[in-house]
Amino acid sequence: MSSSSLVIGADGGGSKTLGILADVSGTEVARCHVGASNPNVVGVQAAADNLTELIFSCCKEAGRSPGELLAAVFGLAGAGNATVKGRLLGALKEALQKRGLTMPRVQIESDARIALEGAFGGGPGIIVIAGTGSSVLGKSPEGVITLVGGWGRVLGDEGGGYYVGLEALKALTAMLDGRVPNCPMRALLESRFGLGSRERVVNAVYQEAFAISSLAPVILAAAEQGDSVAMDIFRRGAALLAHQLAVLVGQYRGLSRIAVVFVGGLIDHDNFYTRTLYDAARAISSAVDVIAPLHAPVMGAVLLARQSLQKR
Repeated sequence: MSSSSLVIGADGGGSKTLGILADVSGTEVARCHVGASNPNVVGVQAAADNLTELIFSCCKEAGRSPGELLAAVFGLAGAGNATVKGRLLGALKEALQKRGLTMPRVQIESDARIALEGAFGGGPGIIVIAGTGSSVLGKSPEGVITLVGGWGRVLGDEGGGYYVGLEALKALTAMLDGRVPNCPMRALLESRFGLGSRERVVNAVYQEAFAISSLAPVILAAAEQGDSVAMDIFRRGAALLAHQLAVLVGQYRGLSRIAVVFVGGLIDHDNFYTRTLYDAARAISSAVDVIAPLHAPVMGAVLLARQSLQKR
């Protein structure tokens, strides 16, 4: 393996994909953005095409040949299922071959997996994820990966954006019925989203495929302003996520320190939810140490690509 050989890692979602081209020591030589690569959003073929374009664009940016690539790891939202991974991997290899490139090692991972590797630089720790969905993913000191939660919006994703939006809509329906007193959040949902009547709410949810998770940032802003209903939604969400975290903390008992990183648009910066979740996490055990991530998820993908070269 030449020191001039290359690897590529990517972090892809429903709107864009970031890729980093690096040498085998991990030094970045180029980074590029392309379109979405979540197969559940754009489809398997479009995701494969965008990842192929990412490889060639990064190599062009660096002035290097794609033939110098030894390994690629793509961490993608929507790719946590083995069936989806298999279909996407097949489509990707075919797309690469059409452009004259056969790579020795190509790996599809979930976006959570690369976030875990990036957060702790390949070391042990636990990430709590709260974006559109939610999950808790941990890596033990022995390297065992364990997932808690992450069952999707129908079966779980407690504390994620969909959960927050749905709980807000349920509270709104109770207000519209007169079952509970109004709160400032009701006026906010009507002014921002037009959800001011039973008919409008029913049509939005059941006829228009309203993006329920899109409510979460607005509800979070209401919580920051002291809206009691919004604050209660996030307190309940934090308690549910903390319960999932406690499962992994219990598995790592005996450790004097368990590093935890918050990941995802709802909790990756200081706000009411982050502070509430921090308190709930610290209450689990004195060993829990909530820290900032060492690296971005895309660097976790680069790290996994480099590690794959050590496997024979």
